[in-house]
Order: sequence, then structure tokens, then C-alpha cells
Amino acid sequence: MDQYVQNSILTASPEKLVEMLYEHALELVKISISKINDQSEINYTLLKAQDIIIYLNAILDIEKGGNIAKNLRELYDFIYRSLVEGNIQKDVKKLENVRDLLQELLLTWKEAEKRTSSRPQPKVSFGVSA
Repeated sequence: MDQYVQNSILTASPEKLVEMLYEHALELVKISISKINDQSEINYTLLKAQDIIIYLNAILDIEKGGNIAKNLRELYDFIYRSLVEGNIQKDVKKLENVRDLLQELLLTWKEAEKRTSSRPQPKVSFGVSA
């Protein structure tokens, strides 16, 4: 792993790590869409994207996050199933749908981070435990 990337990960806040995971999953899905006819490449990238979604789902804290965390869990389950189906069926439409969902999650997460960091009160966890 590149030293800069490794340092970025090791020094990032939990909120920034979630952002980085969204960004990486999104990039993997974009690569998969562009390489839909390359069986080994698409399988590899989609498996990595699935791992990220599994991890994001695992770090949700339903008790602290309430309905937001429950809704995210359902969305992550949907995204995971779509990644699996898109991989098996080589279905670009399913992967494009996942890409769009991840893009929206990333934008929403960044906006939430910006809003909570500009306030002098404690950060909102959105149901994510570090």
C-alpha cells in the first residue's frame, strides 16, 4: 500500500474513514461498469466493493443511530444484493443503480460531515461506531 494512503487511513477520523470507504466502493463499481466484459476484472472489483458494503453494514450502531441506521442497513443490504446480482448476471443497469446510490450516499455523508463540523456541538454519529 502506498505510504501516503496508509498514513491517510491511519490518521483519519471515523467519519472520514466512512467517506473514504464510500469513495472506494464507488470507484470499484465505476471500474466494473467500464470493464463489464472482462470477467476476471469485474469479479475482482465487485467482490472488493461487496466487502466494503459488508464492513459499512457491520459498523452501523443501530442503538445510537436509530431509524437512520436501520434505513442504512436496509440500503446496504439492497446494494450488496445488487452487487452480487450484477456480478453474476453482468447486468450494467444494476451496477449503474448501485453507482448512483453510492454517489448519493457519498454526497449526503459529506454534507452531514460539513454541517456537523461547523457546529460547536458534539458530532452526530449517524449510527456508525468506530
